[in-house]
Amino acid sequence: MASIALLVLLSGCTFGEDYEHYAIFDREAEPADAPPSELADQELYGVDVDSLRFATEYEGDRLYLAKGSDPKGGICLLVDGPGDEGVSAACSGGSWVGMEGPGRHAYHVHPDGARPPDGVYTDLTENISVKIG
Repeated sequence: MASIALLVLLSGCTFGEDYEHYAIFDREAEPADAPPSELADQELYGVDVDSLRFATEYEGDRLYLAKGSDPKGGICLLVDGPGDEGVSAACSGGSWVGMEGPGRHAYHVHPDGARPPDGVYTDLTENISVKIG
């Protein structure tokens, strides 16, 4: 069974329950948004799994965004990696979250229109960037 890790890595401004800064949540869930099979019988603390939305794939990692389960808001990044890496999740209490670990790419999640740190990350989607170099 793949290991599941939940990491709280970085928090920023709280934006409440409306998630208006993440357009990905404006659309209805689609079949591609289904949680990775490793999560079928798991409950992730801090992640509203029903809000899970598939965002993109990068070098074998399937990247999902989800709302945090905290009533104050927050954003979560779930990374479903190939092989034994399994699923990792990171949530913030606000509108920014980052994830980096052994054998993983370094990802940065940011609200619509916000920019990741200059010269360090490149955009994969409106909300997800990956560390370069």
